[in-house]
Amino acid sequence: MSKEKENEKVAEDLNFETALEDLEKIVDKLEKGGLSLDQTLEEFSRGMKLLKFCHDKLDKAEKKVEIMLKEGDEFTEEKAFSDEIEVD
Repeated sequence: MSKEKENEKVAEDLNFETALEDLEKIVDKLEKGGLSLDQTLEEFSRGMKLLKFCHDKLDKAEKKVEIMLKEGDEFTEEKAFSDEIEVD
């Protein structure tokens, strides 16, 4: 399996909370030290992917909230949106 397909599979299995927990564990490992250079680079790389995943999730959630507020809808109603929508 290619790295790209492997990363897509990992992203499918994650939710924000799980990704954040995993990121915190990686930060702890890196702060404690004692890892080899290869292990450090691997953990750092995974941490950066998790950070991007979390940032993207938060960005999408923020856009949803802005759309709901702009349209005056209640928060219980799910709104579909595309990434191309610009919110002022």
